[in-house]
Amino acid sequence: MKSVILAWLVGEGLMTYKDVRKNKRPPLPAELLATSGLFVLLGILGESAPKLASTLAWGFDAAAFLTLWDNPAGNAIKSKTPGSKSKTAKAK
Repeated sequence: MKSVILAWLVGEGLMTYKDVRKNKRPPLPAELLATSGLFVLLGILGESAPKLASTLAWGFDAAAFLTLWDNPAGNAIKSKTPGSKSKTAKAK
């Protein structure tokens, strides 16, 4: 159970850091409630399967950690909307 609590604290720290850095604001109460709710559910799961709950908790933290940096390759990929022309298509 201690591992899930520690993962919750790390996750809240990561979320707070990301919001302050990218959005220039503290996290919204709804964001804190959503992440806390996730870890509450993992704590309930930890009563019957502590290793699984701990692995999932740290996995969510790892996923949050990976979103801290911008993805330069992801910025280059743009979704095409109907009616829009591709940049590589030649105009007639």
